[in-house]
Amino acid sequence: MKYKNILFDLDGTITDSSPGIINSYKYSLHKFGLTENDENIIRTYIGSPLRAYYSERQKLSHTYSEIAVKFFREHYNETGIYENNVYPGLYELISELYDSGCRLYIATSKPEKFALTVLDHFKLDKFFSYIKGSDMSPDNKPKSEIIRHVIETNRLTKPECIMVGDRYHDIRGAKENGIRSAAVTYGYGSASELKNEFPDHIVSDAAGLREVLLK
Repeated sequence: MKYKNILFDLDGTITDSSPGIINSYKYSLHKFGLTENDENIIRTYIGSPLRAYYSERQKLSHTYSEIAVKFFREHYNETGIYENNVYPGLYELISELYDSGCRLYIATSKPEKFALTVLDHFKLDKFFSYIKGSDMSPDNKPKSEIIRHVIETNRLTKPECIMVGDRYHDIRGAKENGIRSAAVTYGYGSASELKNEFPDHIVSDAAGLREVLLK
């Protein structure tokens, strides 16, 4: 077993939360009398700070962006959080990693209260030694800070660690903390986005990830 400590991102890595996130964005836009005709545009913002979509794509002011974030979470907290699915093979892989003696951790930019709800909903929480998410601020914490918190709080040995994620934030955050990374291309980041970050591994599905983590 090459990696004893495996840090997982959540959205786009373990679960496909895009339906609930997209619907929550649409709900928040409707509150402002706005629409988004291209769902693929919204998809590119998944994993980024919530306010970024409103300020960059919709050109809302700082104040209105914060209000939009509140509308987003109003819908997500009630409905969107459950419009979600575990990616094929991920439950089985996580269970196998746990049974093999790996220590598993969550390092996500998703607000921690939502991450806990999702993991409990899919009965995945039992596999993880520690779950760390962002706070409820519109900008979220930098991914590197979340990864650092997991490493330091659990006193992990860096050569035994790997970060698994689907966006450039995950790969950069791993590098900034001196640990290895595995990029998954089935999530929300494009192949070119991930390759440009030079992760240690790139995989396209659960089977490929298993080869990296359990070979």
